[in-house]
Amino acid sequence: MTVARPPVAEAFFRAGLFVLPFAIAFVYIVSLLPLMPIEQWRAIVFGGMGLYLVAPVGTEIVVPTVVIYLQSVGAAAHVLVLAVASIALVDVFTALFFLWNWDLVEAVPGLGRVVRRVEAKCRAVIERRKWGENATLTALALYVALPVQMTGGLFGSVLGRVLGMDKVKVFLAVTAGSLAGAVPMGILAWVAGPPILAFLASSTVQTVAAVAGILITVAFIAAVVWLYRRGRQDAD
Repeated sequence: MTVARPPVAEAFFRAGLFVLPFAIAFVYIVSLLPLMPIEQWRAIVFGGMGLYLVAPVGTEIVVPTVVIYLQSVGAAAHVLVLAVASIALVDVFTALFFLWNWDLVEAVPGLGRVVRRVEAKCRAVIERRKWGENATLTALALYVALPVQMTGGLFGSVLGRVLGMDKVKVFLAVTAGSLAGAVPMGILAWVAGPPILAFLASSTVQTVAAVAGILITVAFIAAVVWLYRRGRQDAD
């Protein structure tokens, strides 16, 4: 049985869930300062994490850009590792924020009722199959891992919750997918250097990445619609 919190306690709890992901990210960023020169720290925080958060590009551009720059200034191996991990953590922090505050979406008048209904129907269909949840989580992790646009922690978290999956499992899938997408890009940049970045940044590759990201996202949305309709049919 869920115990209702007093209004003041509930307000503090809600504010904490809203602010905590930002606080964790801030503490992490500050903790990097003693580990590297300030110029390299700025490259990771602003050129890596900041760019990945706000720019319409994925790990296929951001990770090689930062890794190759750090190599050019003689950064130590641990700095390169931290650069890749930090970019992946942007998805993790984003997932934390959306998963901890998803109930705010569900509380929106009109929209929240629709979202809760879709979640329930999708969850019912997935849980009726022994392989359903594992297959869905694997697909979600692969979706986040793909080095194309629109497939990061934000969209992954939203799709995972709309599919009715447990928030902890969605978080783990997003984390695994983000690392699986960033680490190979880091290794590729470390081995191949500037030529691989020039190739990945070319207009042809970026167009393909954008189109692929849109198509894959549309496919995931279509899967949500199919699961919802299947759930309604089974309930009738």
